Amino acid sequence: MEEEEDNKKKVSRLILASSSPRRKRILKQLKIDFEVFHPEEVTEEVFRDPRRTVVYNSSRKAQFVYNHVIINNLNCADSAVAGFDTVVYFKGRNVAKPADVLQAECSLMQLSGRSHLVLTGIALIDINTGRMVTGIEATRVKFRKLAITEIRDYLENEDILDKAGAYDISGYGCILVEKIKGCFYNVAGLPVNKLIELAGKLNYRIL
Repeated sequence: MEEEEDNKKKVSRLILASSSPRRKRILKQLKIDFEVFHPEEVTEEVFRDPRRTVVYNSSRKAQFVYNHVIINNLNCADSAVAGFDTVVYFKGRNVAKPADVLQAECSLMQLSGRSHLVLTGIALIDINTGRMVTGIEATRVKFRKLAITEIRDYLENEDILDKAGAYDISGYGCILVEKIKGCFYNVAGLPVNKLIELAGKLNYRIL
């Protein structure tokens, strides 16, 4: 197994098809060389099946940025484009990013004392070959039973308008969570192990 890893080429640069501050923070913690291209013209779609949703959207984002790199002849040899899409799924529906604090409060009240699923789709494209691989990470999260005063205190202390489910487990939002089953970093913004696994399918090493 170690020999197989040694035979894989280290990706020279990861091109992040996302402007998420949480994803950038995790990549910086891993000391991965990366740059950001925001896929501004990609409209996210929502399907009945949340797994289809995250794979479709992450693939569209990665493909958009890959096309941008190729069309503009950018020097990105031995690089890979990574697209992500995350949904919080609860009782048969997606809990979207809140439009305002009131909507965030309603979402957190619904999740209080209950379990929900955090699903992230990842699409990785090899710049050299154009080959794409995709995957999904799923994590079950259970919230504590929260008083309305706790929810409002949380919303006063953290910016949540860009976060699916209206919370950030890696920030002050850790006070909301009773337990998780699965990958912590998936809930934090970027499922590290799944990214490493997909890179391996392209014969790359991320780390």
